[in-house]
Amino acid sequence: MMDLIGVWVGAILTLLVFSYLLADSPLFRIAQAIFVGVAVGYGGTAAIYLVLAPKLIEPLITDTTKNWPLFVPLVLGLLLFTKLRPAWSSLGNLSIGFLFGVGGALALGGALAGTLVPQLQATVVSLAPEQGMDTVFNNLLLAFGTIGAFLSFRFVTSTERPFLRGLDMLARGWGRVGRWFVLVAFGAIFADTAVSRISILIGRMYYLLHDWLQVVK
Repeated sequence: MMDLIGVWVGAILTLLVFSYLLADSPLFRIAQAIFVGVAVGYGGTAAIYLVLAPKLIEPLITDTTKNWPLFVPLVLGLLLFTKLRPAWSSLGNLSIGFLFGVGGALALGGALAGTLVPQLQATVVSLAPEQGMDTVFNNLLLAFGTIGAFLSFRFVTSTERPFLRGLDMLARGWGRVGRWFVLVAFGAIFADTAVSRISILIGRMYYLLHDWLQVVK
């Protein structure tokens, strides 16, 4: 019985979302509000039972002397509630500043360690002929495109020296070619996103026809 109710609820919510294809109707807003409410409820429950309770509250109750540094995040978290009252909202700026600082540092570190450094490591490829001409050509194209993509973001004025002017013209031409590599990369990302969205649409249509209406076996 519960499985049947779950199928009907999922089908109704899917149809409410599909109503957006006709217009931005109240039916779609109901489904949107339900989705946001469930996401916030799940996130809050996960934060309480997976983070706050086992990693903050229970250690402080078990051994306060040993885990006294945990009072720092506890105080910072409590200061966030002062934002609910305008007269005390300035006290919460310390917690907000700490969150922005840590978030910015994590984002910058993640961009460097997760994107830039692996990309640089991936461009360090071998051009040894014994690998085969196909591999050598692919590695050469990879290095050429990566350097060209970097040079496409180069904004330096040319100098009066002939040698440096020649290098500037070479870098500018290489950067123009690199822009095409950037466009191809953006096109591939867009195509991958479109394919993933279409696969989700096919999955929902299969859910309606197979699980709900049982037309497709």
